[in-house]
Amino acid sequence: MSLGEREDIKQQVALACRMLEAAGLIDFSGHISARDPEEGIWIHPIDKPRNQVAAEDLVRVSLEGNVLEGTARKPSETPIHTEIYRMRPDVGSVAHLHPPITTALSIAGVEFLPVIQHGALFADGVPVLDDSRHVNTPERGARLAEVLGSHRAAIIRGHGAVVVGKTVVDCFMACVYLEDNARQLWRALAVGQPRPITAEEASDGVRSYGATSAKKVWDYYRIRLGL
Repeated sequence: MSLGEREDIKQQVALACRMLEAAGLIDFSGHISARDPEEGIWIHPIDKPRNQVAAEDLVRVSLEGNVLEGTARKPSETPIHTEIYRMRPDVGSVAHLHPPITTALSIAGVEFLPVIQHGALFADGVPVLDDSRHVNTPERGARLAEVLGSHRAAIIRGHGAVVVGKTVVDCFMACVYLEDNARQLWRALAVGQPRPITAEEASDGVRSYGATSAKKVWDYYRIRLGL
């Protein structure tokens, strides 16, 4: 991998972090990372305000949790990321969110149903880790990775969610779509019995949400937020 490619990945992680904060999906906590093709992952540090993260702030961490590059402190919940990357070689980016509506639904014990086309990404289910504590040890990270399995997202009851993607841009799109679907499910619950999208609708939706759709969502937030 060239130096330029590595810098592109770091720039994407930093920009995604700022956009997730601006979108209300993370706050003073929460994080997004990307796999380094050579070794480890890039993730933003624990102490940096999420709306100020720049590429030079990132740290590179091995899958064993050792800092390989950078002088800042890694997030305490780095095991969320490292353990998912261990279990999922198809994943190139991981986000740990605090999405308010998704989290509230988990507190109420409401099943996350795909009710809009954006929810098609999660038609195979969004499993729930029934433990609201911080995922700050390899053991807890491994348990969360097992709950996630092959899915695009998992919910940590009363705490937040994890979302995965092939790339940072793909992961960002899935983060936005997760909360979009939760918001519409919340509204539907207020007036009646939600009707999930059909298997056929979900299948068509999954096929349509590729790199082009991911870039469309990415560019919309980047331009809207002036980032």
